[in-house]
Formats: sequence, structure tokens, C-alpha cells
Amino acid sequence: MDMTTADALVGTTLDGRYLIQSRVAGGGMATVYAAHDERLDRHVALKVMHPTLARDPQFVQRFINEAHSVAKLSHPNVVQVYDQGTDQGHVYLAMEYVPGRTLRELLKARGRLSPREALQVMVPVLAALGAAHQVGMVHRDIKPENVLLTEDGRVKVVDFGLARVVEATQQGLTKTGALMGTAAYLSPEQISHNTADSRTDVYACGIMLYELLTGAQPHTGENPISVAYQHVNEDVPRPSRVVEGISPSVDALVVRATERDPRYRLTDAGQFLAAVFEVERSLGQTGANVTFAPVMAGAVNEVASGPAEPENQTLVVDLKPGDLPPVEYDDDDYDDHRPPRPSMRYPLMLIGALLLVAGLGFGWWMLAGRYEVVPELVGLDRDTARQELTPLGLKITVSDDTVYSDEAPAGTIAATNPKNGDNILPGEIITVTLSDGPQFVEVPDISGKPINEALQLLEDAGLTDIEQQEASSFDAEPGTVLSSDPSPGEKADREGSVVLSVSTGFAVPEVVGSNVNDARSLLEEKDLKVEITEEHNDDVPKDQVMEQSPGDGEKVGAGDTVTLKVSLGPEMVEIPDIRGWKVDDARKKLEELGFTVKVHRFVGDFVGDYNPKNEADKGSEVEIWVSPFPNGDGDNDNRPGGGRGGGRNNNNDDD
Repeated sequence: MDMTTADALVGTTLDGRYLIQSRVAGGGMATVYAAHDERLDRHVALKVMHPTLARDPQFVQRFINEAHSVAKLSHPNVVQVYDQGTDQGHVYLAMEYVPGRTLRELLKARGRLSPREALQVMVPVLAALGAAHQVGMVHRDIKPENVLLTEDGRVKVVDFGLARVVEATQQGLTKTGALMGTAAYLSPEQISHNTADSRTDVYACGIMLYELLTGAQPHTGENPISVAYQHVNEDVPRPSRVVEGISPSVDALVVRATERDPRYRLTDAGQFLAAVFEVERSLGQTGANVTFAPVMAGAVNEVASGPAEPENQTLVVDLKPGDLPPVEYDDDDYDDHRPPRPSMRYPLMLIGALLLVAGLGFGWWMLAGRYEVVPELVGLDRDTARQELTPLGLKITVSDDTVYSDEAPAGTIAATNPKNGDNILPGEIITVTLSDGPQFVEVPDISGKPINEALQLLEDAGLTDIEQQEASSFDAEPGTVLSSDPSPGEKADREGSVVLSVSTGFAVPEVVGSNVNDARSLLEEKDLKVEITEEHNDDVPKDQVMEQSPGDGEKVGAGDTVTLKVSLGPEMVEIPDIRGWKVDDARKKLEELGFTVKVHRFVGDFVGDYNPKNEADKGSEVEIWVSPFPNGDGDNDNRPGGGRGGGRNNNNDDD
């Protein structure tokens, strides 16, 4: 189905940079587009949050913070996050563009994988998760839809941290049990206690390994609640029960990864990866890695996150008390590697203890139970905090003071009085102090940028006290930032100042009066471009520079152009052949052409000879010798050189 024509964002540009070319996929929280980064000239996958989520300031801030964390996770098996931004109400992520298809598409085409293929797919997935677990990051939504297979056989994991952002947002909006994830891959502790750590990802990877080996999910049902029920109360069966020939070591690996009690599960992706290598060695499987070429031509889904089937989409499920029965564990299907569990051997003692607890509870209520506990409000905006406090019968007031905070984004709550965890009676007021954001922020990379752009980047970072110092530079254009103190990447105090060194370029040397070749060499040595214009000048010798622009002492930068006006010398004018002309006519013609005329008159009224011939500098003198003959014949011994033709400056032209 063509999803492009119905989408208003297709053909638009976000942040003046990302040209959206086509709509590729849609999910529960975002739509994925193929886009082109006009600034860096590369293809990217653009994930744009749904408008309902983008209108929630708490979600947007958490989404931005999580995007920053994910962007720092650099691993060859993780789809990289390049950029994050908000434009015209659209909150987006710019991610690595991955031509290929999802692991879900491979499973649909193949049905299931061999044990060796399944383990080799798990290796890069676990390597990516291991890098995340080492820095305290949990994926929370591992499934075949979030594993990409590139055209050259590489495996990449996508959507790190996004499930956590949505889950945190849902928990901030409701007091019920908001369960975030894909039902088929949820761990029992996510369902029962809404908690997640590295073992949660291990469980999901175990479910995915089972699915790769068997071609089916271990727990299915009519709705997410029924699937969640099975995760809590039923063990994942050994894959060999579905597919014959799977070795006991592979069975044991799946069982260890999908233990319902997280205490007995593999602790993180690193331990899971080590177990995979151990199983591969036990199977004696060595050799080149398996690659997964496309099943058919044209079946490549060029998107960073492909569409999921409805039952495999990331969902938010509202669980209420009584939706799920108590957690039950069955040891019959497991090896004897667990410690024994305590049994209920003393019911009467239990009843007595309950009565004692009831009595103590009444006494506790009289002393402390009437109080409410101040909830954690740091990082929330005022409206969200008020929603949190209203059901508790508490009121809120905002202090006129603000404080810097590394924990709370600017404009959110940074501190409360009373503090989090303190007791307070219903009806009392909690005073909150808003955050100005962190006091120390990282100086952005402004070296080499125009001063106006640098000032905007500093202001965006929260730095407004800026000092500018001028400095000459042969390399940087005037008005370009050369350096800053503190330097880019270092922390700067928002209460202090940032000093910028700004290029004034350098002074143009004086070349007027120089030979054009010498002037060109001097300017080009300083990395300046030279343009030449030429014109005749009666007073300036040929090839001498008459003017320059910019002028002497003006500031320029490397690569700027200096224009030189160069003299061609006096203008040359063609002299007509005036022999035989009447002297007055010849004089008039030559003066019209700009010459001065000197006549050597003896006898006659016709031009016998003249000098120079052909052409001469405009304004120069032309000499004429008079002849009594119209055709210039006859002797004129008074001309220079004497005799016929003797005064023609040794020119041998005939009379």
C-alpha cells in the first residue's frame, strides 16, 4: 500500500534540513519516514513522534534526554541516532539509514532458522545490548521488528530507550499500572511489578531465540492480558518439544534466559553472549558467519524500523488489581539449579502474626498514618505536579526564586519544601522552586563560525555573557570566531562570561605604483585572489598599477579578491596617409585625431612627407614636410636626411 500520498509531511522539510521523501512505516508512538539530510547530503531515517505525544511537555523533555543518552551509545550493531529536534510541533529523531529488512521479515520468509543461524543472529544483538547494559541503559522492547538485517549481512538493533520514554510518560500521567512493551516479549517482573533492568532484556532475547528456533512465540492469546497471564504463570517450554533435533545445550540456554524468577535468569546481555559462545563451542560449530541475503528481488525494506504486526506492536496496557492472578512457579520443567523455596508450614503462627500486624497498623495510623508522603516532583512541570498532588489532598505554590539544577530541565521543579519523602497532612501546601537548568553547560563548537551564528549557538546553550576580542588572521575571514575561552567542549559557568577571539582578517598591502606582475605575486602569496582591469593612461607607464580595491590598510581575509586597475600606457592612434594632401587639410585631420602638428614649410602647399607613419601615441607630435607638388614628388633637401625621401625616418615607403 502506498502510504506517501496520504501523508501531509511528505515533501516538507523539517528544521530547514531534512527533506521528507516518503512515509515508510507507522507504529504506536511514531511514524518513520525516508528523508534526505540537505546539510550533509545523506539519506536518513526520520522518526516523527505522533502529535498527541508531541503536545506533552513532559514526554518531549524525557524523549530529548533519552535521545541524548542513546546518541552516546556508539556500537556497530546499534542503529545510530544522528540528531533530534522539534520543528512546527513535530518532535523527531534523525537516525542512521539502514537499507535491508527486519528479522521479522526474515522469519516470515524462512519460517524458522537452524540452531546455528539463530545463535549467530543472537551474537550481534547481544553484543549491542551488552554495550547498553554496561552504561546502565535498558532497551525494554527487544523483538524481531527491532532487529535489522542489512543488505551486506550485518545485524543492527534499533529503538534504544524509546520504550522507556513512553513508559515514564505513561506513569507520570496515571496512577494505574501502565504496562509498556510488546506482550509476546514482556518479562514476568514487568507485568507483576512494572520494573525492568538488564534481565528484562535477557528475557525478551530468550523469547526471541525460542521464536527463531521454532518459528512461533511460546505464549499466544486473544489479547495482551491473556499473553501476559501466561508469561507470569507458565514456563517457556524447551524448543526441542516443538522442533526435533535441537540439542539439550540449546534447550538449556533458552530455559536459563527465560526463567520467570529474574534471580535465576542470566543477569545481562554480556553473560547471555558468553553462554551463546559456550553453546556454539559445545556444538562444534565453527566457520564463517551465516549471512541472510534477501529472499526475493525487490523485497528490501529500506527503513530504520519496519512496521510490526498488530500483535507485535509496542503497547501500553492498563493493568488493574485482579487482572492477573498471583505469580506461580513450577519447578517440574527445570533443572535442579534453584535454591529451595520456603513453604507455608505454620498457618497458625501466620494468623497470629497477621493479628499482631493489624494491631500495630492501627497504632501506626494513629501516629503517622494520617499523613501523606511528599512524592517525587523534581523534573515535573507545575501542571503535572498539581495533578500528582490533588488526589493526595495537597496544594502547591511556586516560589519566586529559581535555582540552577543538573537534575531538572529549565522550567520544571528543581526542589520542594517539604522534601520528597517527608510527611505532610492533607490540605497543607508544598512550595516548589523552579529550575533554571544546569549552571555549568558545555560550550558548543563555534570555532570557524561567523560571529552571529556563534552568538546564537551560545545563547541556545544558555550562555549570554559574551565578550569579543579582535585578532588578526591570515586564514580566517573577518568576523569569524577563531577561539573561545572556555574552549568548545569544556564546561562554562552561566554566571560567568565566555570570551571570543574574532578575526579581523589582515591589512591589504599597498601595490599602487608597482608593476602588475610584482603586485600579483605579493597578493597571491597572502592567499588573495587577484582580478585585473586595464585602461589607457597618458601619464602612467604601461603595466603599472594605478588603483587597487580594497585599498591600502583595509581588512580582508584569505581567499578574498583584490581588484587592480593597470595602465596600458597612452592610447595608440592610427595616422592616415596624408601625402599629397593640402597642408591645412592634413593639419586639421591630425589635430582631430588628437595629435599636435609641426609643419616644415619651404616651397609649396602640399604634404610631401610626414613622420611618424602608421600610428603613434595619442597627443604626440606629427611632423609634416611641404612639397610644391600635389603627389609629393620633387626634391626637398630641407627635410631631415636631405634629398628625396631623406626625411622619412628611414621609412622606405614610396612618395
